[in-house]
Amino acid sequence: MAQIVRLTTRQQRSGQEEAAQAAEQLSLLSEELLKHLPGEARIAISRATHALQKAARPDTTEGLWPGGFTMLSRMQTAAIWDAIRALPSDDRPHQVRHAFDLVLLNLRQDTGEVLLTRDQLAEEIGCAPKHVSTIMGTLEKMGVIRRERRKIEGMQGRGVAVYFINPHVAWNGSLDVRKAQAAETRSPMQLELLQGGAS
Repeated sequence: MAQIVRLTTRQQRSGQEEAAQAAEQLSLLSEELLKHLPGEARIAISRATHALQKAARPDTTEGLWPGGFTMLSRMQTAAIWDAIRALPSDDRPHQVRHAFDLVLLNLRQDTGEVLLTRDQLAEEIGCAPKHVSTIMGTLEKMGVIRRERRKIEGMQGRGVAVYFINPHVAWNGSLDVRKAQAAETRSPMQLELLQGGAS
């Protein structure tokens, strides 16, 4: 029986190679340099790197893994699901679970950064943007994610909230980078909330 093969043109291959090279160049930027850039520039670099990585490995050439994949710790994920179910109704457990699922589906490769803005999370979850901080704060207290503030030039206040997944829970990208990140991050299983319900 004949097998159908998806053909890739020379132009498509060339574009994918160029995207891969550009993504590699951006990944060479040191954390020290990035620290001194305005927050807006760091976010733009992060999103550009992710877009280039996607262009270098488009869904049509990923075979059994269309859209890529995220590695999960089964034990940690099950513990998080149980902890979310144990939340009181005032803590919006259904929306917290939806947020957790969205986090897993939108991770930047090799940093674990969540690539959705507050407004995008609110739209996907179906809640007001003001509630996203509370929902994500619940995941942060559980140790599932951590939050950073990035200053944006011309913007007052503490800066934009940027979220990262705990590498003990899930990861998208190099296992070597994941191991290095995990060595510096506390496992959420050590938190009381995940060991015995609400604290």
